Amino acid sequence: MTGFVLLSMSPACVGLNRPPMLRSPLVDERNTDAEESDPNTPPADTETTTDDEPIEPPVVDGVVCYLGPDSAYDVCADVAEIPDLPAEYDYPPPLSGSTQYLAPERYLVLGEVDPQLAVAPNFVLEELAQEYKGPYGVVQSHAVARLQELRDELGALVINSGYRNPDYNAGVGGASSSRHMYGDAFDIDPVSATLGQLADACEENGAGFVGVYATHIHCDWRDDPLDASFYPSGRSAVTQTVQPDLAAEIGWRGAVLQAPATGWDEGEPLREWTAFDADGDVIHQAVGETYTPPAEAVEVQVVVGRAVEVSLLVQ
Repeated sequence: MTGFVLLSMSPACVGLNRPPMLRSPLVDERNTDAEESDPNTPPADTETTTDDEPIEPPVVDGVVCYLGPDSAYDVCADVAEIPDLPAEYDYPPPLSGSTQYLAPERYLVLGEVDPQLAVAPNFVLEELAQEYKGPYGVVQSHAVARLQELRDELGALVINSGYRNPDYNAGVGGASSSRHMYGDAFDIDPVSATLGQLADACEENGAGFVGVYATHIHCDWRDDPLDASFYPSGRSAVTQTVQPDLAAEIGWRGAVLQAPATGWDEGEPLREWTAFDADGDVIHQAVGETYTPPAEAVEVQVVVGRAVEVSLLVQ
């Protein structure tokens, strides 16, 4: 069999009359015994919010306040309007007209803020915004609080990417309206948990979008009201939810199956493969970029990035 089959994002039911399969937990075979690299140790009596409502920091004009080491919202930094922003801060028009994609009006001047500022019990500013990705940064306070919730639940987390200015974002292949440019997105690598556990935790902690990649999880809070410290004119509730355009195919390349995908802009999405026999029973499961089904397989299903599910009859 040659060529690719393109299916919709809804669960596929091609060929076999069987109920939808419950997705299995993501497989993560990496070494999870790495030592914690967090710069701060959380206080023993730290309490966190576990509901799905956005955590609301204090609103002080010209200042952004973060949880801080004691979760007291007592660590603050100045934010400023930059009258002549350089060209690398040329933000695109709001995506689909959504007010969630307004350009920031104020920024942290990263060269004037201590990079070791403890913005949460387990995170310092430098982990979430680096000056080489733009001298002016946006790190929304409520997103930092959500990030701390993930850390409280799962243990140490490595932040691969936080804020990026538009020019840096374009240079690394980010989406033209990536939430990394708006200060509420993080690419996260868990130390003591699996990628699947981290993805679940992001969803349970109110993330507007969770991108499941082969090496990390993208987690953002695009649906939470914008932080008034950076967006004083855009404090209203969400007017329109915008999700990325994700698609995948499945087909043979020689003796193996592949599932090329589009819409994941930060690397290869995780691919979870399942083979079914003629009775519709699961006979094999695997995780990887390619898949060789067992000889008795009649249908193969792949879930790409936990977002797109496609199937192919192989007999």
